[in-house]
Amino acid sequence: MSLILFCEYSIPEANRERYLAWVREEPSKWEGAELAENREQPGVFVELRRAANEREAEAMKKERLEGRSWSEMASWAKGGREGLRVWTFAPVVPGTAPLSGE
Repeated sequence: MSLILFCEYSIPEANRERYLAWVREEPSKWEGAELAENREQPGVFVELRRAANEREAEAMKKERLEGRSWSEMASWAKGGREGLRVWTFAPVVPGTAPLSGE
């Protein structure tokens, strides 16, 4: 079963350019992830990561919350570390393929 790790957070306008520069400095942080900004609400970001199973999803979640230099990003996020929301989603209809972007 393919799972989706969904991260959502808001970066206030005062920190947005700094955050975007940080994102672009290390593209390897985003390998295997889709990172998108809300067009109607600039500064609201989501990350989508796909996991093959529960174990992989939990490892991704732990890494996202504790690994690398995410703590630097948390200082820019609205609500700090508590402002980073991470959820794991499973398909509603078993066997359906994940959505593909166009």
